[in-house]
Amino acid sequence: MSKLVKRFFGLNVWVKAVFFFCLLGTFANIFLLCRDISSGGILFRLHAGFFILYASQTVFILLHERYAGVLTVLQGVLALLTSADFMFAPLMRVLGQFYYLVNPTPSVEAMKVYKYVFISLCFTLQMLAAYVLFALLPKPPKKKPEEPSAV
Repeated sequence: MSKLVKRFFGLNVWVKAVFFFCLLGTFANIFLLCRDISSGGILFRLHAGFFILYASQTVFILLHERYAGVLTVLQGVLALLTSADFMFAPLMRVLGQFYYLVNPTPSVEAMKVYKYVFISLCFTLQMLAAYVLFALLPKPPKKKPEEPSAV
């Protein structure tokens, strides 16, 4: 456990932010899975899939595996095609509340534009998170070529 704590504190601040949102997504999907189990929800498989993606990203980030970015891209594409369960959706929802403070009764057209901007920003931030994970997590050490042994 102490190794994981040391690895977490050794991460870049941007990678820590991505880790935090992955952890938040993991807990949110645990809640959604429990709700699906208790109510016989039809979205159980979808929430289970996103739970696995979020949980595996948190584990791989702590293991300093830079290919966790591939899981982030996969999650972004699946979120775009299915349920908009993007990593940064909670942040965008909080920022979206400021829009409703300025315009408390938006028109239908304004709501369509808001939805388009919301999904576009979430997807863009998801791809940025994938880049951050790939670029800022340490590269694996190069293997030294073995010297041929004298016979």
